[in-house]
Amino acid sequence: MRWLRKQIARFGSGNLLLKAELAVIVAGPVLLMSLPFQLLRFSTVFLLAGYCLWRLKHNGVIGAYLQFNWTGCRKALPGVVLRCFLGAIAIIAIVLVVSPERLFCIPRADPMLMVLIVAFYGLVSVLPQEIVFRGYAAWRLDSFNVPFLPALFISALLFGWVHILFGSLLSVVLSMAAGLSFFRTYRKYRSLAAVWLEHSLIGIAIFAFGLDNLFYLGPTPEAFASVCSATVAAR
Repeated sequence: MRWLRKQIARFGSGNLLLKAELAVIVAGPVLLMSLPFQLLRFSTVFLLAGYCLWRLKHNGVIGAYLQFNWTGCRKALPGVVLRCFLGAIAIIAIVLVVSPERLFCIPRADPMLMVLIVAFYGLVSVLPQEIVFRGYAAWRLDSFNVPFLPALFISALLFGWVHILFGSLLSVVLSMAAGLSFFRTYRKYRSLAAVWLEHSLIGIAIFAFGLDNLFYLGPTPEAFASVCSATVAAR
């Protein structure tokens, strides 16, 4: 509690840049919900990642916080595979409870799209997120000497919250739970590659097994309406 009071006092005493960053993370997703185009919403993660890369490089810590560390990744691999397997089971269970008609929606409706997601999702979507919510977040938390457990929950809370832009509290809760695992993997193995792999596999499972509607707001192809009982979004 003494540490918490000290950090609250430190936060209130100044540090306008940190306050601005938190304002972007807290208010940004709500504002993004009103944007009419998925591409505009999606592009913001690249802007955030670019800013975080610049800040890490400017402060001389990019190598420490964004190291791929393939040795650490190999050590993390058994645990990553196990957690992703359990995550896939949980995803399927949620789909069967919430919207069973969507099970394997994308693979059934558009197999080629599923192939493209497997090929590019990790690079286009996951890597920028890991730069922001693991690498940069860890550096900012370390700058305040935040212990591991509070840092774990703060990181997961912020990661979960930004998913409110998809308009679903379930998206937030699921992302928060995943964020706990992702930050733990990143910290334990000091490997961006390990958490990148874990996040990519969980994300691919989400799109493959039918929870994509909780993490995507763009136009829905007409083929999806007949296969997945989805509403075709206006273009």
